[in-house]
Amino acid sequence: MKAIVFAFLFCIGSFLSLAQTAPEPAHPILKQALLDIRAFREQERKLDQNSGFPLGLHGAAAAKRSHDFALEIQRRIQQIDRSSLGFADEINAELLLYSLEDDISDYQYRSYLNPLLSEGGFHTNITGMSNTVIRNAADASDYLKRLSDVPRYMEEHFGLIREGLAVGIAQPYDVIKSFNNTYEIHIVEKPEQSQFWKPFQQKPSGIADAEWQKILTEAKATIMEKVVGGYRSVKTFFEKEYLPKAPKKPGAQFFPSGLDFYQERVRHFTTTDLHYDSIFQIGLAEVSRIQKAMKQVKDQVGFKGSMQDFIQSLRTDPRFYPKTGEELLKEASFIAKKIDGKLPSLFGRLPRQPYGVEPVPAEIAPTYTAGRYSPSPINSTRAGHYWVNLYNLPSRTLYTLEALTLHEAVPGHHLQMSLTQELENLPSFRRNLYVNAFGEGWGLYAESLGEEIGLYKDPYSKFGQLTYDMWRACRLVIDVGLHAKGWSRQQAVDYLASNTALSLHEVNTEINRYIAWPGQALAYKMGELKIKELRQRATSALGDKFDVRKFHDLILSEGTLTLRLMEKLVDRYIASNK
Repeated sequence: MKAIVFAFLFCIGSFLSLAQTAPEPAHPILKQALLDIRAFREQERKLDQNSGFPLGLHGAAAAKRSHDFALEIQRRIQQIDRSSLGFADEINAELLLYSLEDDISDYQYRSYLNPLLSEGGFHTNITGMSNTVIRNAADASDYLKRLSDVPRYMEEHFGLIREGLAVGIAQPYDVIKSFNNTYEIHIVEKPEQSQFWKPFQQKPSGIADAEWQKILTEAKATIMEKVVGGYRSVKTFFEKEYLPKAPKKPGAQFFPSGLDFYQERVRHFTTTDLHYDSIFQIGLAEVSRIQKAMKQVKDQVGFKGSMQDFIQSLRTDPRFYPKTGEELLKEASFIAKKIDGKLPSLFGRLPRQPYGVEPVPAEIAPTYTAGRYSPSPINSTRAGHYWVNLYNLPSRTLYTLEALTLHEAVPGHHLQMSLTQELENLPSFRRNLYVNAFGEGWGLYAESLGEEIGLYKDPYSKFGQLTYDMWRACRLVIDVGLHAKGWSRQQAVDYLASNTALSLHEVNTEINRYIAWPGQALAYKMGELKIKELRQRATSALGDKFDVRKFHDLILSEGTLTLRLMEKLVDRYIASNK
């Protein structure tokens, strides 16, 4: 199932920002491939433009065009003798193939028929339009055209989902049943209440008063008829059509070619050739290891009951939960700033781009995770943002906040993504590419760095870090269980709830996420284990010459990588410094 592109994410595993700036690959086939990719994307953009549908075409024909094009480029790259490539072009070739494979898989396994994840989908993807800046009449006209295309855009996706339901490619009932918040927030009584009204709140200086009034009149009618009407059709579709037909059992194994599809997703998200059964066993071993560390903390604080009793006490003790959203944001901001001051001890190079702390947007917060990083282009007037979820405050644990901040802000996703965008030695397609095993592996590894910079001094916060580590270990077991071993949703909930101190609300939203996005949950722990393995290898090989700042700068020096490429990068470094 191809990753849904939300407003907060870079496009995962597909072609990204492919307008090339220097340097280009040296090999002529790679160089031509990037030129052809740019031309193809421009051709697709013009096709959307000429179709008269400003929100683009998203059906089977578009998926097939991308698939056929990707196959041709893949064929060309696979003809290259890899042993003849320099290391830079070896990276370029492997990452280009990684990107192409997602479009190939999307069509081969018909993932485009399932344009939803547990947090949203096609109908939430377009909310980013509300950030449009209107500077003149042409901008206003363009925005109004896009708003007018909303009903057609919705209907196109209804058609895809109907086809998916007919062949068994769909999200199950338990994932979709709580989707109402993602569309009801846009069903308003007045246009001024709509998120899509935001660009009309301030009159541009270049538009005359009379003309602006005409634009506002048209905008009010368009928002109520097309946008609110479009979201009413989403409500009707989900509640009258989708929910009655949604599958009752979770898991990719029930899709056509289900286990083959899941193994392909395992390979994509871990960038390894490991079978899912092997990953399941790695997960069980990690769960056992972390359980022992958790018991040590329980004993340290003098708790006399069982581990389940200890976890229950953490879930119910009010001192571990914020009383207000402002308190949660302030605490997250304080932790982030404290980490900022420690970064020079771990890194020789830090990003220029700043970041802020903001709440998760209200329309997605009820089904969203505890926090996420929202990146911004390096040349943007907007900083990156560390999102913190304020929905259902009794489920937002303060003892996990240090680990969450390390992962989503610094030295996790903000530092890693911002530095990648600033790298001048990369072709532009690599500056915005995101390999989950690398990015999420780095985020989980960043959580472990808290101890090195003086965090986790409170034993409950340390237990929070272990809970987050256990959470990612459990994912290896749960994801394979759900998608390949016939686990029910309740089995997965029970396993995560009994092994971690996550709130039960978060346990349930997380299990829905794993059901909806096969394989992605495996990336975190598999990536982190590889980074820790390589750090230990470098430490052992270099002895007194090992410098943690240089090691971290090295890992981030080539942008996002597959785990094989990251290992080769470290081995080359060891060889040159021994």
